[in-house]
Amino acid sequence: MTGYAPATVETVSVPLPGVTVRRPLKRGDGYRLELGRFVARGSTLAAARADLARQLGITAESVNSEPGFARADDNGDLLVVLDRPWGLDSHLITDAGHRLIGTSNRDRTTAEEAAANRGFTAIPPRR
Repeated sequence: MTGYAPATVETVSVPLPGVTVRRPLKRGDGYRLELGRFVARGSTLAAARADLARQLGITAESVNSEPGFARADDNGDLLVVLDRPWGLDSHLITDAGHRLIGTSNRDRTTAEEAAANRGFTAIPPRR
């Protein structure tokens, strides 16, 4: 093939609609960027933008992670562990509804976190 060139990698700026910039009110305060539920902070505007990009990157990674499941030993309630940008959220699902019962660091997988709960039997993921 004539004229074929391999693909190159290029970094581009992508403007995000709806980002609110809160500038420092006094010396020593930092910048704050808000995008929906995301709040990014930094001593400079560039640092706050980098923090927002980091949070959005973690969110994109957590979309692809599978939830962890466990069943309560006594009454059969279901425990679901979801990967979130801020950590692992554990939700208890009962006949009456569901509620958040805890948040932990992202130092384990969702399946490991579900298996680590006392009084619950982990449900292995489907393969």
